[in-house]
Amino acid sequence: MNDILIREATPADAAEVTTVFETAFAPLRSLYRPTGAALARQAERAQAGTRIVAELDGPIVATVQYDLHADHIHVIGLAVHPDFQRKGIAGQLLDWIGIRAKELGQPAVVLDTIRETGNVTLFEKLGFRVVHEEKATWCVSETYRELHDVKLERLV
Repeated sequence: MNDILIREATPADAAEVTTVFETAFAPLRSLYRPTGAALARQAERAQAGTRIVAELDGPIVATVQYDLHADHIHVIGLAVHPDFQRKGIAGQLLDWIGIRAKELGQPAVVLDTIRETGNVTLFEKLGFRVVHEEKATWCVSETYRELHDVKLERLV
């Protein structure tokens, strides 16, 4: 695979970012959907965080947002276009954020996922460990009776 370029997103990237995000999350929407209130909070958070993108020979193939907290960087909405999944791009994005965390003096990178997606194992392989789990109240599912929000952390 060719080299991936990871950079901060610009306003000109908005349409490509939206396409990658929606395409990547489409399969998960059969497992869970955020509630209206959660979607409103996500839109609000999107204005506050920093978005990065991964390009492969020009087009954006992945995106993620992060924001700064008192004792960690929080990763939000990691999305890799399905055509480019399982190629190490998510790991490269998370490593980039880990380097940024070190530069900012943050000891950890934190993210949340829904256990029922199967992504906990993926994040554990990328060096994260589960630090908290609870019933998810911000999303609903027609597939599962109940969903579980899992917080994972990777020390930098």
